[in-house]
Amino acid sequence: MQTQSSSYRTWHRWLSLIVGIQMVIWAISGAYMVFFKLPFIHGVHLTQEADQPLTNQTTMNRLPDVLKAYPDVHDVHVVRRFIGGEYQEVAQLHTPDRKFLVSLNNLATITLNDRDIEALAARYYKKGEAEITRVELLTDNAPTELNPAHLPIWRVDFDDFGRTSLYLHRETGEMTVRRHDFWRGFDIMWMLHIMDYKDRTDITTWWLRGFILATFGFTFTGTILVIQTLRSSRRKLV
Repeated sequence: MQTQSSSYRTWHRWLSLIVGIQMVIWAISGAYMVFFKLPFIHGVHLTQEADQPLTNQTTMNRLPDVLKAYPDVHDVHVVRRFIGGEYQEVAQLHTPDRKFLVSLNNLATITLNDRDIEALAARYYKKGEAEITRVELLTDNAPTELNPAHLPIWRVDFDDFGRTSLYLHRETGEMTVRRHDFWRGFDIMWMLHIMDYKDRTDITTWWLRGFILATFGFTFTGTILVIQTLRSSRRKLV
């Protein structure tokens, strides 16, 4: 009986270590996710509107020609966007499988280069003057902070306190994703919280299931030890 009790006690100690460590991790990660509000984590405070109001309403007269040249378009609107070193009024078109810009002068599609993207990112950025350290077109191998479904996409890195990265749509230059160190910290905390150390999306991982079994084992061995202690105490009283 004493050997069996010692075995339960050993299991209980090891399981208490496993359960206790994860409980501490949950407390820390949960506190982080509660303390920092989602709008802050999503970087809403980092950016602003970069397009300007339309100044030439006559450009709207070109829309029938645009729709005639691009019959697959299901949505079109005119925007005043900084392209080629100046603000231009261009048409942004949406088809079932892509978004792109078209010149209202010659109806040709507009291809954005790294200089256009850098200039747009500087105008999106809201936190004053910050040095842009990198402008890169990502076509494959998305970083862990970016959903691969967004590829291809432009990435612009800023040398600021949070190491901000702005992701702009490849063909339209629209703001698509914002990332900074507090978001990256949130992502790590979320990974630790749901125990998905690979994709950080699955809330039913085997790690979590294993922890649930460990918790049951911890509870079971603890209950057995309590029962054995109570029985031993009664025998001593008798």
